[in-house]
Amino acid sequence: MKKAISVFVFFLFFITINQSYSQIDVNVTDIKSEETFSFSNVYDNYDLDKSLPTMVITWSGKWCYPCINLINRYMDCDLSMLNLITINVDAEENLVDILDEGHHQNWDKAINLHANLGEDEKGFDNVFNVTSAPLVLYLVDGMISDAVVSYSLYPYRLLQTDRIKDINFIWDSSRDLNSLAWGIYSNEDDVEKLELAKEWVLRSMKLEKTYSNTDTYAALLYKTGDYTQSLKLAKQAIEIAKENDQDYSSTTELINKVIEKL
Repeated sequence: MKKAISVFVFFLFFITINQSYSQIDVNVTDIKSEETFSFSNVYDNYDLDKSLPTMVITWSGKWCYPCINLINRYMDCDLSMLNLITINVDAEENLVDILDEGHHQNWDKAINLHANLGEDEKGFDNVFNVTSAPLVLYLVDGMISDAVVSYSLYPYRLLQTDRIKDINFIWDSSRDLNSLAWGIYSNEDDVEKLELAKEWVLRSMKLEKTYSNTDTYAALLYKTGDYTQSLKLAKQAIEIAKENDQDYSSTTELINKVIEKL
């Protein structure tokens, strides 16, 4: 299935911090314990491995359900390879109702905080733009490497950009395995890489067989010259699409290409 693979679009915002992450002097509060502390102490407070990459994602239950979806995607990943920190940025008058919805209770692999807003120079919103979420901060060795506002900084993109090199990071995420495999189909002609992508999409289908990953597998079979199997899988993809009222025009195009080869 055709999916746009976008590059990181970096969001420029005013940020008054020292170069070292350990020097960011803003307050945050642990959602569960309600303990307030300086953001700079997060590694020590939670005994996080500073040698691992760290991702911070801001979210709001009031107006940013794509933020919640993004964080949910990471819950299917092996977070022994990544420190994940979520920070709720809802205003105080909304905070109780938002937390009562319990999204963060499902994020047991993450450190879940909420931002202290409007606290003069200690307020999270004095340093970061909290009106643009999800703000994603990527840290290496405790220092901010990248900052981006993106709904689609999904886990597979960390492998695409070599931020994480182990496929086991997304081995239990059907959607991310499929997206990574589709990226190989779209951008690579190397046979070894295409065969590897087949393994990923087969794992994706084992976890959850969908129109998207069945179509991806059909496309990979086509690109590696297995036209008979490609046609078979493309037809399966269309049947799944029909059952779920999904558009399958790209698969029809693929079938036409396959027929030309047979």
